[in-house]
Amino acid sequence: MLMPVFAFSKEKYDPAILQKVFSYSATIDTTNHDSIVRYCYHKYILSTDKRNIILLAVPTLYEVAHDKSRLFSREFYDKIIFKGLHNIDVQHLLEVNTIPHRRKALPTLLKFITPKLYEPTLIDDYLLSPFNRQNKKLYRYKTYEQADGNIKMVFVPKTGNTQLMKGAAIIDKETGRVIQAELRGEHDMIRFRLMLDMGKEGILSLIPYSCKVDGKFTFLGNKLSGNYIVDLRTTNSLTDSITENNHLELMTKVRLPLNTREQAVIDQYTERVTPKIPQDSLEVQPKKHKENLAKIVFWDYIGENLLTPLRSDFGSNKQGYFKMEPLINPLYVSYSGRRGFTYKLDARCSYQLPHDRELYIRAKVGYSFKLKQIYYTVPFEFYYNRKHFGYISAELGNGNRITNYEILEDIKSGRSDTVKWDKMDMHLFKHTYLRLVNNYDISSRFGFKVGLIYHHRKAVEAKAYQLAGKTDTYKTFAPLLSLQYRPTGWNGPILTLDYERSMQGFLKTNIGYERWEFDGSYIHPLSRIRFISMRIGAGLYTNKGHTQYFLDFTNFQENHIPGGWKDDWSGEFELLSSEWYNRSEYYVRANATYESPLMLMSHIPGIGHFIELERIYLSGLKVKDLSSYIEYGYGFSTRWLSMGTFIAHKNWKFDGFGVKFGFELFRKW
Repeated sequence: MLMPVFAFSKEKYDPAILQKVFSYSATIDTTNHDSIVRYCYHKYILSTDKRNIILLAVPTLYEVAHDKSRLFSREFYDKIIFKGLHNIDVQHLLEVNTIPHRRKALPTLLKFITPKLYEPTLIDDYLLSPFNRQNKKLYRYKTYEQADGNIKMVFVPKTGNTQLMKGAAIIDKETGRVIQAELRGEHDMIRFRLMLDMGKEGILSLIPYSCKVDGKFTFLGNKLSGNYIVDLRTTNSLTDSITENNHLELMTKVRLPLNTREQAVIDQYTERVTPKIPQDSLEVQPKKHKENLAKIVFWDYIGENLLTPLRSDFGSNKQGYFKMEPLINPLYVSYSGRRGFTYKLDARCSYQLPHDRELYIRAKVGYSFKLKQIYYTVPFEFYYNRKHFGYISAELGNGNRITNYEILEDIKSGRSDTVKWDKMDMHLFKHTYLRLVNNYDISSRFGFKVGLIYHHRKAVEAKAYQLAGKTDTYKTFAPLLSLQYRPTGWNGPILTLDYERSMQGFLKTNIGYERWEFDGSYIHPLSRIRFISMRIGAGLYTNKGHTQYFLDFTNFQENHIPGGWKDDWSGEFELLSSEWYNRSEYYVRANATYESPLMLMSHIPGIGHFIELERIYLSGLKVKDLSSYIEYGYGFSTRWLSMGTFIAHKNWKFDGFGVKFGFELFRKW
């Protein structure tokens, strides 16, 4: 295959021009100014060029996958109030949407119409911008002076990675302002061409006033193309009052001219939504054909709820929402050597109350096919003071089957019969907890948390405990206190001190303990979306029963319901056996992770194009009977999956090799 590319024998550019481009955004005051009001017209047309049954499982494309139409369009008209570069208020005025049920389709492409041209990343935390100084070493530049006195700058990436783009821009020679730009690239299965006309002065010069995006999505035989246009205006063309019934009529006053294909889509939509009046009102109308019941049940009910996220707003002013991920979702399947495949489900509900208060509940459920165990955590939170992050939380959850070998040894030593206790799983207990806490941050540096925690542990082999004349249920109830100190404020290191002491005998509890834990964590950002994540911690039981006790730390435990690359792949022990979390009355730990978008595999021809992020892991642990445990690994993330490989050394000897992966497909959608 032959593709047109830019090729440079060596870097040739005017360094002064490049420095002006990199410095331009710093010359603009993005905070201290009066609000700027603009009106914005958006339109896009989506074409399903090729489709098959697999398209039904792609998020946001379920409706276009089974509808008989192949062309869909969406127009909307917004009022935008710029209070700062990162403080923008958008008021939705009009919308005409031909997608069934007025759904959004391929929303990830909509992010391209508001690129952050001068920041390190163009969109969210991906696509490294060639107009930012941090990314200079990733691109080759060439400049040409034009007849009108402006400068044409052409750029290509030094490596063919999906985080980089090629293109050209017209630059103001005096100020370094980008006048126009064209960027081409591929990210997350979308090939895009982005054409921008930037504003002329002030904060608006950092934002495109006209933008066009052409995108193509290809996935397992499916091909979709989308064309997006955005037009920013200084005046409002609407004078009529807006109601739900006149969006189609008013849109004709603000829209840009439609081409033949776009007009055909709108005409079909108009005909469908306009009520038909019979010519003779006395004429008996024919009975409507009954809709196919199988189609309604399968496509509109079962299929939609299985394959698409469920989102519903409620309340008189839509102050509440319920959201649940689709039941069939590859993102919620992960694999590790100890748990095997784990399937997860996530649902959340929120309700806004007066005075900036909020009720929030979330249910996370996971099932390990290898361990045949269900994990769940259900936090219920009431935010009563957003300014000081004040909230009351009640959380119900469970974890791994906790171990306690001391209870088993006590039973064995106290009996002389021939019962083969070792062949029973008497060291395993089912664990459920309920935590009630109140959190309050006094300032950006100090915060505290007070509350209560209740643990219920029941033996898996309950009958064996009854046979031995021992209780099979162990309960604890304890007040807790957590102090948090942030030396440099919200974005710096976080130091936490936790304390718990049980109240033995209260609420029929039968275990006493006292526990202290210290934890420190810090994510140090570097240039080009690189960072170093560091975590240290230690814990100690200063009081525990002689035989009837459990060791269960707060900051040293497994994440039973992992959430992918961004959730639990840093600061965890991936190969450590679960029994070590509950075996020692003390621990000392340290974890470090380095993450970069362009590190090792990114430079391998062919494969490196798809590598988005890479990580190097190093972790160390010391507990009782384990003088040293060291774990190191390498991981990478692509548009399809994230994968990590890990090696462990126990007491300075090789202890094993493991692999972990999770699906990342459509996570940014």
